[in-house]
Amino acid sequence: MLPDDIQPIDDSDSLLPDESIAADRQTLLPVLYSLKAAGYYAYGMLDENNRWTIAADDELGRIDVRVGQDGYEVVLGMNSPGLYADEESIYKQASRSRLARIAIPRIARGFLEPHQTARWDDIDQGVAVAEHYELPFARADAIGKFVRENHPKLEDLLTLIEQQLD
Repeated sequence: MLPDDIQPIDDSDSLLPDESIAADRQTLLPVLYSLKAAGYYAYGMLDENNRWTIAADDELGRIDVRVGQDGYEVVLGMNSPGLYADEESIYKQASRSRLARIAIPRIARGFLEPHQTARWDDIDQGVAVAEHYELPFARADAIGKFVRENHPKLEDLLTLIEQQLD
């Protein structure tokens, strides 16, 4: 017996995982076409949270688009691999990387907008930045153009973070 202030959730109307993925695939199809029309090699995939995502990679970085609460959730990402690769001493390289991991969250709090994130990428050994947007479902055809115009602007953000680490 449950206490009076706790009610079971009736999710009988919610979609099963397979149905949700199928619905998202259909909803994201215009995004796939828009990114391809803008010159990106775009493809569909399941992300780390088992959500259907349209992804694209190019020389600038990564683009991920998924179905959000009220529209398309667009994440533009960029990183700078090997930030301290030219450091001769592996101990100094490790120390600078550790310091960057500690400093980046503080820098982010002071310099970034709420839709921007920055972190240390352990795999690429450099700074990674991202911007998160939500575009209305009606703008699916314009997402390729939106990405083409806004993705290069991340380079300034990446440069800002790296300058703060020097």
